[in-house]
Amino acid sequence: MALTADHAHIPKAIRHGLLALVVLGFAGMVLTSAFGFEEPTSVLLSSSVAMLLAAPIAVLVHLICTQALTAEKKRVWWKAFGSADAWSAFSEYFSSADLVASTDRRALEAQPRRGVPTK
Repeated sequence: MALTADHAHIPKAIRHGLLALVVLGFAGMVLTSAFGFEEPTSVLLSSSVAMLLAAPIAVLVHLICTQALTAEKKRVWWKAFGSADAWSAFSEYFSSADLVASTDRRALEAQPRRGVPTK
């Protein structure tokens, strides 16, 4: 099945590249804590933090720039990113093959939590 504008997603190559950056960032944080506990290396620490934040920043930039999601659907994601389920929302946004369907499912799941009756 070919992906159309209705099937917004983050390309697989970008996801894999960001995964590699996050793993390297985590490894850098482990090295910083293991070898720099008395005096951390600022270059290693700052580059590790930057790599750790690469995936969440990429998700936010994609959400801002994508034209496949309407403003209402983007609002659902913004609310999800600001909720207690933020990490679950980031994971779903990052790995979803169809963001529109994921958005609709998240909107339906959020209704019972808000006390809005479902049909």
